[in-house]
Amino acid sequence: MLPTEKYQALAEILAVAMVTMLVGLLGLVTPLFILAALLLPLPLAYLIVRRDLNRGLLAFGLTSLFLFLVVGNVSLVLMLLLYFGPPGIVIGLLIKNRVSVQNGVYAVFIWALLAAGINLTYVYIAGEAGANNSAAEISSMVEQLSEQYLAEGAIDETEQQRLIQIAQQMGYLAQLLFPGSAIIWTTVVTLVSFFLARRLLAPLGYAHSGGVEFARWQLPWYSIWLVIGGLALTLAGDEFAMPLLDAVGKNILLVSAFIFFILGLSIVKYFFRSWKAVWLVKFMVVVIVALYLPFVILVLGVIDPVANLRRLPGNGGEGTKGG
Repeated sequence: MLPTEKYQALAEILAVAMVTMLVGLLGLVTPLFILAALLLPLPLAYLIVRRDLNRGLLAFGLTSLFLFLVVGNVSLVLMLLLYFGPPGIVIGLLIKNRVSVQNGVYAVFIWALLAAGINLTYVYIAGEAGANNSAAEISSMVEQLSEQYLAEGAIDETEQQRLIQIAQQMGYLAQLLFPGSAIIWTTVVTLVSFFLARRLLAPLGYAHSGGVEFARWQLPWYSIWLVIGGLALTLAGDEFAMPLLDAVGKNILLVSAFIFFILGLSIVKYFFRSWKAVWLVKFMVVVIVALYLPFVILVLGVIDPVANLRRLPGNGGEGTKGG
């Protein structure tokens, strides 16, 4: 590499590191957190696609150093690193290697499982200062508000107790379903970043590389065992008073509901595209279904792997069973 090229490469790495650090700092501002989470992986993914993985890792290391020096809070820095480091690397490698959208979604979901495991490990190491304190904070906040409303005469003591009980239940559910929620959140954020990166990197020749249209997405017939397994673990946990089994079952059901709801949307799109009707009627039906019948979309997603509602051809041994 010529000296001029070395300087250009170093400047590019520093620019990516600085931009990523600035976006990460914006993410520390609560209203901008979601936007920052979506944008954080993009500079690193760009560098990997444009250049190579080694430069991307070097930019990641420099960004980590800058964040530690500027922020100083280890917990916040680790959270930011988790949001832009591995996702940026995964997205960059997927696009650089022209992986199809469907396989890219599978890769992102595997990363979400790993990220959820990392989050759980961190919460476990943090001890009671983690999820338990979050639940206690929710209950404390609602209790303070209810006391204020009680003093103002807006509610009576019975309604105050009801509010406190609801807050306690919300805190318990938030703690119980934290693993599944972490998987879903990481999947959604990384997928949005993945599609944003594909669109933004189109001028580099990495626009759209094959894949299956969303309306024709399928899951193999044995994916139904996610629901069966989740229900079995939940029922076993309740029956034999085993809270761990119950928690695992409920989190599997939560993640399954997310997956099959997405599949249900794919089915709805397929049939609406085939339905010969004016666009206004289609729009009204979509609004009604989305507002009042979301459970129907979920049920369609659960049934399709075994019933093949769209009568799509199976994907060899991985395709749907039946139909």
